[in-house]
Amino acid sequence: MSIIEEKHEFVFSSYNYDEKKAELSLKYLVDDSLEFVETITFVGAITELTDVQKKALDKCFRYLHIAAGVSYYKAFVADTIKLNTFDLSKDEAEFFNDFYLKGLGEFSWRNNINLHGRVNFPYSLDVHDNIAVEIDLANQTVVPIGGGKDSVVTLETLRDAGVKVTPIALGRPKAIADCMRVSGLPSIEIKRQISPLLLELNAQGKVLNGHIPVTGVIAFILACGAVLYGYNRVAMSNERSANVGNIIRHDGFEVNHQWSKSFEFEKNINSFFKHKLLQGFEYFSFLRPLSELGITSRFAKLEKYHDVFTSCNRAFRIIEANRIEHWCGECDKCRFVFLALAPFMNKEKLVDIFGYNLLNSEDNLVGYEELLELSAHKPFECVGEVEECVVALSMLNASSEWKDDLLVKALYPRALEKYGDKIIEWKEKVFSLNEDNLIPQDLRGILC
Repeated sequence: MSIIEEKHEFVFSSYNYDEKKAELSLKYLVDDSLEFVETITFVGAITELTDVQKKALDKCFRYLHIAAGVSYYKAFVADTIKLNTFDLSKDEAEFFNDFYLKGLGEFSWRNNINLHGRVNFPYSLDVHDNIAVEIDLANQTVVPIGGGKDSVVTLETLRDAGVKVTPIALGRPKAIADCMRVSGLPSIEIKRQISPLLLELNAQGKVLNGHIPVTGVIAFILACGAVLYGYNRVAMSNERSANVGNIIRHDGFEVNHQWSKSFEFEKNINSFFKHKLLQGFEYFSFLRPLSELGITSRFAKLEKYHDVFTSCNRAFRIIEANRIEHWCGECDKCRFVFLALAPFMNKEKLVDIFGYNLLNSEDNLVGYEELLELSAHKPFECVGEVEECVVALSMLNASSEWKDDLLVKALYPRALEKYGDKIIEWKEKVFSLNEDNLIPQDLRGILC
C-alpha cells in the first residue's frame, strides 16, 4: 500500500519559544508515532519582552506553526488534520486550506495526488476573537535578501531613494552572505532548521517529497521578526511574472510553481497579517510592477554585485555539503537568467560569470525550447514568462554581439514563425509598469 492510500493523522502538537535563546520550536506528530521538530532562531533579537510584545509574538507563532507544517504534512498527505494549540475560525481555516492546496499545487501534480477535500483544516464557529494585536512597530523597512538579482535591485533602488532599509535573510549561503557584505549595510539573520527526521526520511525515499510554498512560510517568519527586531515593512522582490502559472490541470486547477510569490498570495497574506496578526504591518513586493527583463535591465547597472550574486537553486540546497558556490549552468534557472541578462550586459563579463556561453551550447537547446514554449510548457521554476524570453531572444538576434550564437540562430526563426507580430506588442508590454501592486503610497513612483 502506498503512502497516499494509507490513512494518516497529522497533528499540530505544540510550539514553544525560549526568550533567552530567541529560539522557536515547532512540533508536529504523525499517527502519534513520528515527531518532527523544527527550530527557528532569531539571531540577535531582543530577549526582554513586554506583555504586548509577548501577546503579538504568540499570535505570530501560532500561525507560523501552521504555515511551516506544510513541509511535514506533504510527506504523508494525511487525510485528517488536528490542531492541539488553538482553534481556527472558519475564515482562517479557509485561508490555510488555500495555502496548502495552491502552495502544494506542483507537488500534487508531480505526485498525481488530488488534495481537494483531503486538505481540510478544522475550525470552530465559536471563534470570533482572533484579531490583530495593536503594537507600535518602528518605521523601518527590511528587504529579504535571496542572493540573486531581484532583492539586490530592491535594496539598492530603495536606498538610492533615501529609504532607510535593512537587509534580512534566512541563513547565510555564500551568495546571500556575499550580497550582504557588498551592500555594506547592517543586516539581520534568522536561522531555520528543518526537522532532521524529515531530511532522513526524504533521503531514504520513505515519504513523499516536492515543492512547498516556501516564500509563504518565510512571510510568517518575517512577521515574527517585526516584533523581535522592530520593523513595520517587508519589501519583497517578487516580480509580476510570478503571477503566471505553469500548467492547467484537466479539472481547471492552475499549477503555479511561484504561487506564494504571486500577487494573489501577496494580497491574501497582507490582509491576513493586518487582520489576524499585527495592525500596521505591511508585507508587499516592491518589484511587482516590473517584468523579469525590467529587473535585469536595472541589475545590469549594479556592477559591484555581478561577481557575487547567483539564482541557481543548487547554491541554496538545505544540506550545506550539497551546495555549489555560484552557477551550475545546467538548470532552467541558469538558462533563464543568462538569457534575461544577455541583452543588457557585456557579453564577455556575462560569460565569465556563468563559466561558459549558455546560448552557444547545443546541450541547452531543449531547455531553451521549453522557456520559449516551442516544445513543452513553462518549466516548474522561478523563471520569466514566455513573452519575456521571446523578447530577450529577439533583442539578441538584433545584436551583432549575440546574433551568431548557436541557439540564437537556431531558435529565433522558430520563435518568429510561432509568435510573429506579437513580439512587437510583447516588447512594449515587457518594459511597461504594471499598476497592480500593494506598494505603500510614499514609495510609489520610485520605480519610474
